[in-house]
Parts: sequence; structure tokens; C-alpha cells
Amino acid sequence: MADALRSDRDILISAARALGRVDLYGNRALTGLSTNQIEDMALALVILGLAPIPPLQLQAPDRLVFPRLKEF
Repeated sequence: MADALRSDRDILISAARALGRVDLYGNRALTGLSTNQIEDMALALVILGLAPIPPLQLQAPDRLVFPRLKEF
């Protein structure tokens, strides 16, 4: 069954909760995160404008962060 569509805000809240666990428990929290929480943290980076760098691209582009067109 497909996940229900979630707003940017819902994703950011989930990512912030996961980040809070990592902040509180350090490396120990990393193994306790769900795949959804890890995905939400990655999506949060996209929502905030971080450009992905493909795995085989050795040099990072000059610009890493781009402004978003819509509000969250």
C-alpha cells in the first residue's frame, strides 16, 4: 500500500524528531531510526534546497544550496 501524501511540514517534523533523537543519544540513535525517519531526514535536505551530488561525481558543484519556490 502506498504511503499517503505528506506535506513538507509533516516531513520536516518527522526529520526534526529523528534529529532530536540523534542529538540526544548520539551514534547509538542511528541504529534505532526507522527507514522512514532516515528518508524524511534526506527529504528535509531536499526541501531546504540542498542539491544532490551523484555518487560518481568526484567534484562538488560550486553551489550546493538552491532556494525553494514554495513555502513549507
